[in-house]
Amino acid sequence: MHQVQTGSATRTALITVFAIVAFLVGAFFLLPKGFSGDTSIIGQGSNVAVLAHNKDSVQSLNLMELMNQVRDVYAGRVEFVVADANTPQGRAFIDKQRVELGTLLLFYPNGTRLRVVSNIDSQSMLRSTLDSAFN
Repeated sequence: MHQVQTGSATRTALITVFAIVAFLVGAFFLLPKGFSGDTSIIGQGSNVAVLAHNKDSVQSLNLMELMNQVRDVYAGRVEFVVADANTPQGRAFIDKQRVELGTLLLFYPNGTRLRVVSNIDSQSMLRSTLDSAFN
């Protein structure tokens, strides 16, 4: 006669569920806060820097972290936006702009696209890019 080990199976299932929830909560709290996904602010009177973002791209994640590090310095001068390729709105924006993921798009206050910059790999390079565009 087989005896079912429900206690062990239940414990394993609970540990697995707890680990998944803990991972998701941790990932949520590690994300940079305050990046809008609202590309409709382009052309509304502010300089805008838009990251064409994909969470599966190391280059994109690195650029997002660099943006997070400098955004306080540019507060009031540049609005930082993330167009997430994993959302319908973000994907539509990226497709319309015809850009690669992990690139930064810079827009004048009137909505004119100033430039698209790829391969930003340092805070100093990002600052130089923003300064030359918006000063």
